Amino acid sequence: MKLKIPSNIHFKWVGIPEMGTGKTELKYTIETELSSGNLKFLPEFLKRNYLLQQEKYRDFRNVGVTVENEMYFLTYRVRISGTEQYVDVVVEAGVPIEVTMRLSDSGISKTFLDQLYEDLFLTVQLFEEEVRKTTLYLAFMPGEKIVPERERRGLIGRIFTESMLPLYIMLTALTFVFFLIFDVYGPLVFVILMFALAIFSGKIVARSGHWKITEDQQEIILLQYHFSPEKFEGFRKKYAKNISEIRKKIYDASVALGKSPDCEASSRIFSAYGIDCKSENLSVKRINIYQIVRKAAEKFGLSMPKIVVSNTIIPNAAAAGPSASLGTVLVTTGILTQLEENELLSVIGHEMSHLKAHDPMVMSSLSSLEFLLRFYVFLPYITYFGLISFWVYFIVAIGLIYFFGKFLEGRADLDSAKVIGQPKAMAEALKKIGFKRLFPLYKREPAFRGYRRSEWLRFDPHPPAYHRIAQLENLKEPEKIEHTFLRTVKENLKGFLRA
Repeated sequence: MKLKIPSNIHFKWVGIPEMGTGKTELKYTIETELSSGNLKFLPEFLKRNYLLQQEKYRDFRNVGVTVENEMYFLTYRVRISGTEQYVDVVVEAGVPIEVTMRLSDSGISKTFLDQLYEDLFLTVQLFEEEVRKTTLYLAFMPGEKIVPERERRGLIGRIFTESMLPLYIMLTALTFVFFLIFDVYGPLVFVILMFALAIFSGKIVARSGHWKITEDQQEIILLQYHFSPEKFEGFRKKYAKNISEIRKKIYDASVALGKSPDCEASSRIFSAYGIDCKSENLSVKRINIYQIVRKAAEKFGLSMPKIVVSNTIIPNAAAAGPSASLGTVLVTTGILTQLEENELLSVIGHEMSHLKAHDPMVMSSLSSLEFLLRFYVFLPYITYFGLISFWVYFIVAIGLIYFFGKFLEGRADLDSAKVIGQPKAMAEALKKIGFKRLFPLYKREPAFRGYRRSEWLRFDPHPPAYHRIAQLENLKEPEKIEHTFLRTVKENLKGFLRA
């Protein structure tokens, strides 16, 4: 996996010119959603889950965790195999996280340095994932009407987003019902139903969220309160059923009055539920989703789609509907929590590309065509060889549809990079959302080529995360790309053959 430095990493060289001309120190900052109260545990986590677990992959020396002026640091040296070169790394666990790399000489490969940074970035994402397991998340919309949680509708949103393939597979399993009722016309009825669902999918998804974002109600406010594992377990056992009640009380005491839901406004409510509110463990984030989507729509020359927010910590964004005017963009509170605004804008640009190119209708048409060919053309030949041949055909056909979906997803990445103009922010977002697929770190090595090839063959309409990220980070002058779809086809096929 050849990944490079994302755009919102504030990167600078200290003391000397460009790489290869004498520079011996680099500085990075890694933005984080965590509060300062949690970050004091980061150095030990990096030591345990990166330095000690990757000893066969990297040659680490002089590992130490120190505290200075209530700030926690991790220091270590990385020796480069087969040479006398090394890099001294210092990680300062603040907000943001500061990383300093001191090079023994300026001839150290930039690829190696990029991988060292990437190692840290991904392990920080792993740490954030662990912290989320002991974090109370509350989301608010200013001016909202408090309504009961609608978690059961989350399934609807998942079914009607992305490529419509999960819905297609589900309905295919029910085809015998169509035959029983409509006989030889069953496949045609199925196709009509598929197109109806594709056309109205935007409206269906619009009804599946927890909040509708409008010009009058543009913002979402996210509150995170981080516990220690022991305190979180005690809170969960005692008050898990009271989350909606806590949320409503905090909303009434703060957001409804135009205040921030911080410790000052919420401490009395928190204390009633056994929480001693400490500002170092609490963070509040406001996101104007309406303005972000409007900016993306304007850049793509599209009308404003409907916007809904689903209150789930799973990071996701999706577009549904035949066009922007009839479409819906769905985002989750999880993705709003994890991404910075420029990253979120690029992700929304990706979804706008789907709407502009009518991708939901394209995938529905492709699936319907395969279905009709299977039953009106190929079925006699398939059944001649028995039931096993039918399932072999089915798996191959669905696999090819998914592979075609990879072209659409890759094109949407390039369209976002071209129109929004921030390919590295899009790459950064993909790293945060899909970081688990980039582990274990040593699988970027050539010995794991087979593993990378298998990622291309998954029933997933998205290309492998490492490929998407590398394509975006290697883009130069994306605004000059003329045919994003043709370029994506070429790069995906090349990526698959070279994996």
